[in-house]
Amino acid sequence: MKKLVKRKKASADDRPNIKIKLDYKTLVTVRSMAAFEKWKLLFPTAIILE
Repeated sequence: MKKLVKRKKASADDRPNIKIKLDYKTLVTVRSMAAFEKWKLLFPTAIILE
């Protein structure tokens, strides 16, 4: 008897991935600049990598 394996469908997500470096060892990926602004309030030295 064969078993059918479900596969994940590829999602068409066009939102950008923005990588943020919060400190020397912490990286966070966000989807919008509004989210970056919230992180910037908590970590004033945060920078955008990509």
